[in-house]
Amino acid sequence: MKIRATLIATLGVLVGSLGSFSAWAQWQWLDETGRKTYSDRPPPAHIPDKNILQRPAGAGGPQPVIALPKAESPAAAAPEGEDSPEHQTANPEPAVPTAEERQRQKAEAAAKAAEAAKQAEEHARLVQQRQENCNRAQAALRTLQSNVPLAQMGPDGQPTTMSDAQRQQDILRAQSVVARDCGPLPADK
Repeated sequence: MKIRATLIATLGVLVGSLGSFSAWAQWQWLDETGRKTYSDRPPPAHIPDKNILQRPAGAGGPQPVIALPKAESPAAAAPEGEDSPEHQTANPEPAVPTAEERQRQKAEAAAKAAEAAKQAEEHARLVQQRQENCNRAQAALRTLQSNVPLAQMGPDGQPTTMSDAQRQQDILRAQSVVARDCGPLPADK
């Protein structure tokens, strides 16, 4: 007997809770076709205030309704042939990314970080190379401008003294390297 009474009480609670399912919904409104819609979220922006039948406690007057952007709206995401937007309820919360999307986002972030690291490494290598070129060109320029007799290898492999014309030509070449490599990097590189 006791088990039967407990079973009847449990069944009564279950039936009572199923009957009050619509009471869980805090919002109730009529859509464009006159169909009642129940939701725990506010109605879509296109529902006029006069069609809102029930609001949550403390939501006295008209509620500001946030409309979804086109790309995120249920109507834009629904394939052809499914319910029209009038029969769908609005979901103002953004969709939670799936595991695949999160993994793709992590992969994209890792690829961007790797690319940034590669660019930073290339930039550092370029800066170091320019500094080495600058140092060599400045040293060569100092030597060429010192008026110390300089020797160079001739076509026959024998050392010959550098002529004044050759010295001026080498000074101009060293000055152009100093001008190119001894300043800040150009902004466009």
